[in-house]
Amino acid sequence: MLEFHADSKYLMFPISHCAQDKRLYFWIDGKLVYDIMLPLDYDKPNVYVPLNIERFYGKNVQIGCDKDIKIQIDKRDHVDTCYDGTYRPYAHFTAKRGWINDPNGLVYYKGIYHMFYQHNPVDCKWGNMHWGHAVSSDLVHWQEQEIAFYPDEDGTIFSGSAIIDWNNVTGLKQNDNDVIIIFYTCAGNTSEASKGKMFTQNLAYSIDGGITFIKYEKNPLIPQIVDENRDPKVIYYERDDSYIMALYLYNHEFALFKSNNMLDWKQIQQINLSEDSECPDFFPLAVDNNADNIKWVLIGAADTYVIGIFDGAQFTVESNMMRLNYGNSSYAAQSWSDIPNRRVRTAFSKMIIPGEPYACCMNVPQELSLKTVNGEVKLCAMPVKESGLLYTDEKHFTNVSISMEEPFRHQISSKCCDITLRISAQTSCSFALFGFHMDYDAEQSILKCLDKEAPVKGEHGLLTIRMIIDTINTEIFADSGSIFMGMTYIQDCNLNTLSLSSAKCADNIDITIAELCAFWEN
Repeated sequence: MLEFHADSKYLMFPISHCAQDKRLYFWIDGKLVYDIMLPLDYDKPNVYVPLNIERFYGKNVQIGCDKDIKIQIDKRDHVDTCYDGTYRPYAHFTAKRGWINDPNGLVYYKGIYHMFYQHNPVDCKWGNMHWGHAVSSDLVHWQEQEIAFYPDEDGTIFSGSAIIDWNNVTGLKQNDNDVIIIFYTCAGNTSEASKGKMFTQNLAYSIDGGITFIKYEKNPLIPQIVDENRDPKVIYYERDDSYIMALYLYNHEFALFKSNNMLDWKQIQQINLSEDSECPDFFPLAVDNNADNIKWVLIGAADTYVIGIFDGAQFTVESNMMRLNYGNSSYAAQSWSDIPNRRVRTAFSKMIIPGEPYACCMNVPQELSLKTVNGEVKLCAMPVKESGLLYTDEKHFTNVSISMEEPFRHQISSKCCDITLRISAQTSCSFALFGFHMDYDAEQSILKCLDKEAPVKGEHGLLTIRMIIDTINTEIFADSGSIFMGMTYIQDCNLNTLSLSSAKCADNIDITIAELCAFWEN
């Protein structure tokens, strides 16, 4: 056991992706207050990771390890804040260091978009679930903040949501700021400090506009119902001035809860999404922008969804189970609360690259809508218009003709680009860039990408495909965004010539190519 005085902001730990995991225990006054798993490597580390210990400031802390290793203390008050890494994506948010997954607590307040996320700050794999935090004024330029929530004796911090308490129904308001309410799952028995505890739904709040957060003293709000029930998503229901929570229960079962004060919750319905689980989102949208035709969407982590009507007491499903994402990645999408007149979401994409200081990324935020596409109402997702703020160059090519012998070619200078193709739905074609390949089979009406396929039809005889291609992630949108493919791969930047070809001669093709800069650069 090693003892030190907490008088710095960070402890620095050397880690290696090949080293075995070690569990570190943090004790204060004889009480286990924190424990983490990390691949400590004092011999040949890949990277040094900072762990914020401000919450222990002024105290004597003892550190122990479950392996026979000599712990060394390296205190720092400042750490390197650069975005390094060969494959660091430009348009997709990544943490400077460590693992990220589910977006959490997405909320908009006083001109700032808050994005929290599942975060392992000391390793590039899942575990040690904290809530990371980033902010933006425009949805594309993100600034990483200090960790918002640390695991405690009740468990590690699993997924959840956020909402503004505009009417102070919780009674937690203390100043001129409206209170930001956070709902999260406390995952008991997922750490040494929380052994024997259960999965409960808890509340935290901010009275300073999202700078600091306080865990509610009367937690939990909802005790364990069954197994690992988790991922509360709360939305305001204007019609009767109430709040609705969607919660994952187990297998394919979800539940809806209702409250008038966001503190006392009553279950009103249980719903089965036969092809999905985890991380529900539940929200209304106007069909084809018709404010007199409002439908509700319930969607799970794998992007399968149903559409129906909701009267404040019962969600009645009116559609078949449908699917939005056909890609090999993109999971656990959540939408922002309190953005006026818009429903915007993001998800995470899994990608681990040995030697890189980070793992996984967030999707480019997507604007959601309900549209009638080829005669059927579908959920549609398209990149937010703010994506254009990253453009450094944009070119339009009209009336392009292609064949196998004479494909369209264009050299790309950036590692990230936003490309839109408009082509006859009767024309099969092949696309390639950075080693990323996509094929459209007009006879089968199928879009093929890596090992995945998606059904596409085009509209009015025209197929429009939009792609945001980045270093480790490509997002593809077709059929007005009703077809989405979130794809992870590793870019070969040597292959920077875009190629579009067809087995048969094809013409009247329009191509738009925008090159993007990195989100932290401008």
